[in-house]
Amino acid sequence: VAWLLVLPLLALILVAPPALGSYSALRTGTALQQPYGYGPLPAGDPVPLSVVDYASRAAFGHGRSLHGRPVRVTGFLALDRSGTPYLVRMALNCCAADAQPVKIALTGQLPPVLRPDAWLEVTGHYTPRLARDPVNDGPVPYLKVTSARPVPVPHDPYDETWNT
Repeated sequence: VAWLLVLPLLALILVAPPALGSYSALRTGTALQQPYGYGPLPAGDPVPLSVVDYASRAAFGHGRSLHGRPVRVTGFLALDRSGTPYLVRMALNCCAADAQPVKIALTGQLPPVLRPDAWLEVTGHYTPRLARDPVNDGPVPYLKVTSARPVPVPHDPYDETWNT
């Protein structure tokens, strides 16, 4: 009988909880923070960037470090009440318990059907357009999409940029 009490505890330890999704992302203000600086862009066209890296370069660096190059960013989709699409990644400071959303608003060539929580790989270009998060007035940069394709949920769905 005692082992029956241990099973729920083992389940919590051994089974990772699902990543937070669009419901949480839209009810929590963006956690975007101004970085101390920017490293060089990775090689390749399009440039592979995390949501946090693109968002901080676009919002605080005014796109200067992006040098007009196409970028590729992966995240899950969130749609606000007005239908505005956001590409989101939950960023970690320490662990999943403190995950907070970083959001990129999307404009341009979007798929005809947008499903919240679907994972997308988006290719596009920096645009100077910037919105304010209605939850906490934080900066939400835009990305002008040239292509988007569905992708499977990544092995690690969190952005650990700040956790390194």
